[in-house]
Amino acid sequence: MPWIFFRRNGEPIKDLRGAWDRACRTAGVAGLVPHDLRRSAVRNLERGGLPRATAMALVGHKTEAIYRRYAIVVESDLLVGGEKLEGLLQIQGLSPRTVIPFPQSR
Repeated sequence: MPWIFFRRNGEPIKDLRGAWDRACRTAGVAGLVPHDLRRSAVRNLERGGLPRATAMALVGHKTEAIYRRYAIVVESDLLVGGEKLEGLLQIQGLSPRTVIPFPQSR
């Protein structure tokens, strides 16, 4: 087959956007765009602890700036990071700091 995207009968897909939208609706993920998958891949590579250079090569990013645009941090990542920091402090025999809010200004 000379086509990257083709129908079951081997005919080329002429409207990739339309075919993509139909496939996403059928899969129950309406509104998904191809870059969403790239963002998910980058997030999974980051969570997996791969070196950044390896992750960038896998997803095809040539610059740090572009890679960072896809390396979106979500709240659950921040919570995991906080838990890891707390664990490190305990191993080092340090107690986590108590957060004391600033008094409200008048």
